[in-house]
Amino acid sequence: MTIVNVGVSYRYAPVEVLEKLAVPSAELGGVLARLHALPSIDEVAVLSTCNRVEVYVAVTGPVDPVTREVAALVAARGHVPAGDVLRMARIHIGGAAAEHLFSVACGLDSMAVGEDQIVAQIKAAARAAVAAGTTGPAVTSLIDAALRVSKRARTQTTISTEGVSLVRAGLDLARAHLGALAGHDAVVLGTGPTGRLAARLLREAGAGRLSVASRDTARAAEVAAAVHGRPLRTRDVPAALAGADILVTATGATVPVLPVAQVAAARAQAASRPLFVLDLGMPPDVDPAVGRLAGVTLIDLAALGQHLTSRAVPDQIAQVRAIVAAETAAYIERQEQAAATPVIAAMHAQIRQLADAELGRLHDRLPGLSDQERAETAATVHRILRKVLHQPTVRAREFSSGPNGPVYLDALRQLFDLGAPVGDAQVNQ
Repeated sequence: MTIVNVGVSYRYAPVEVLEKLAVPSAELGGVLARLHALPSIDEVAVLSTCNRVEVYVAVTGPVDPVTREVAALVAARGHVPAGDVLRMARIHIGGAAAEHLFSVACGLDSMAVGEDQIVAQIKAAARAAVAAGTTGPAVTSLIDAALRVSKRARTQTTISTEGVSLVRAGLDLARAHLGALAGHDAVVLGTGPTGRLAARLLREAGAGRLSVASRDTARAAEVAAAVHGRPLRTRDVPAALAGADILVTATGATVPVLPVAQVAAARAQAASRPLFVLDLGMPPDVDPAVGRLAGVTLIDLAALGQHLTSRAVPDQIAQVRAIVAAETAAYIERQEQAAATPVIAAMHAQIRQLADAELGRLHDRLPGLSDQERAETAATVHRILRKVLHQPTVRAREFSSGPNGPVYLDALRQLFDLGAPVGDAQVNQ
């Protein structure tokens, strides 16, 4: 089985395209089901964040048709031409797909290098695939390996502490714009991981009155209580902006939840009080026209990305890349050895069956043998066969981990007439 990754990220696609392709959590189950229904796909998981939309599939057939089918489905859902998606997508196969996901999990491919929110996002993608019933041993083992690599990189290097999350970077801009965060009133719209982090960081920075809003009033109350803030309903946010200095949004909504007219009405009551808006939604939560209102500074993901490109990157990137390379090699070796297991098992089973058949005929010709003699005869034959098969078995595992592994395994199948395994596929790493 081959792992294939089809991904579109901020590195190669403009923000407006990513906005269309982004898959909100509420729609993820349906997207997974449609992908899994494609005949060529055995397993699938989707990672959709503000920086990327990536599909990881396990297939047992040709790879090229799969990439086209995945791109077409993702494009159709986002109302983007399939050719454009294929042009902007990056495709990774086999070991290259593993290396890419390992890099993503370590924060090496993030807009904010080293950020650790991606870990929670990968875990959420795995849970969604499990809930949708679209994952299996191949994709699950890949994601588990990626999380282990991320943990190793973050414990053995300072990539996380040197890196900066999008929330922190955005609040740094707010601090620079307002002079400080302490004492400024803030509203956080969204109670997912990003919203929770924003609320916590604002409280730690000494923000004044802190309000937390959500469509789910219970979650708003829970997050607000954790930061000693007040809960709001989403519909009450525009009115609250009349007395706010900072607004952070991260709702996961598919359309803007704050129209310019509502914000303008609130601003009419704010006199000359400045408002800093940090929109971390993908697609955006705030109508872009809000940024043209007097006294309002709007920073969205595109503006935040431009800011981050000017930052110094963590100095341990080379060390993390070395960890990723080593873990990728180990992952590939494990996968190749796993591919040898059913071939070796079939070889042993065939030899045992032949031995048992010959022993049966021998015992029929010598009916006078006692039960002990029959048992000793069988034990001797099987012991000899185990010794004969030991070296070929060891060699098969060794050779299967090399670049010509599939060739050696195919030779074993031919020598022992084992036949090709069901769904045997070309593996391109």
